[in-house]
Amino acid sequence: MSSDASFCLWNSNCHELLLSAQDSGANMHLECCCLWQGEPTCIKLEGLLREVNGREAQFFVRNMALQAPNPKAEVNSGAYYFSVKRQIAEDAAVRVGVYGTGSILETVVGPTGELVYMGMRFSRHVSVRQLRNGKRIPWCDEYSRMASVLIAPNRPDTCNDLRALLRAYSKETAPQTHIIDISEGGACVCMPDELAMPSFGGDPTYLFFLHPSVVPATVPPYVFLAKRAGFGKNVDNDGVAVRLRFQEELDWNARRSRLHWINVRGGSPRLRQCLLHYPDQVPNSEKSA
Repeated sequence: MSSDASFCLWNSNCHELLLSAQDSGANMHLECCCLWQGEPTCIKLEGLLREVNGREAQFFVRNMALQAPNPKAEVNSGAYYFSVKRQIAEDAAVRVGVYGTGSILETVVGPTGELVYMGMRFSRHVSVRQLRNGKRIPWCDEYSRMASVLIAPNRPDTCNDLRALLRAYSKETAPQTHIIDISEGGACVCMPDELAMPSFGGDPTYLFFLHPSVVPATVPPYVFLAKRAGFGKNVDNDGVAVRLRFQEELDWNARRSRLHWINVRGGSPRLRQCLLHYPDQVPNSEKSA
């Protein structure tokens, strides 16, 4: 039941989420303890929700596997997980993982003794967490011509605003940052303490820019506004591993006097296509370094 969840999005309505799982045919994973063949038994199940009514529903079993006995398990209770898509804007959707607990009200078996479905009542409290978009690519320095992260005190609205920010990037003055991994929805970047946790506090906005080596030098770089989503595992002692979630991407195709930023909270289609050219495993030379 693991996921790449990173932060809680909202305290969502349990009934609404159960309906979403039912309507989309989401595969639900359930780990529970119930009476099976007259004995308390720990079971891992996969199945579909049907007949959702408030916080109650029928869980139809598709796969079942017996687990090792757990003396602390409570009979007729369990924990579940499923994922569904949620619309976060008119033109953006994200996949979220839903986690919670529930009680088993009844079990129904078939003519040959197989478990057909369970009547369930789900708890009011659910955790809803955004999942990673697409593959996460471990990044190497040679994968990019140029890459860095800066704090953007204000959202760049004109080319002059952007130039002023990018002027801070040079071989002499660039913050010592390097990309640990990247996906279409965000990146994990190792950065110095003053960039990871700026003295002014609050929730800083970052300008993340990347010029991948697989695209021609004449192609404009990828430029994102990003928010800090958490901290990753440090790979060295030279900084803090910060997880950034992309919020907006600069649209280079828009011929306007003011910059045009695209909502990419559901992931960047342009970056997704670019990342297909990179392996999703670290090269052997990097592993042995």
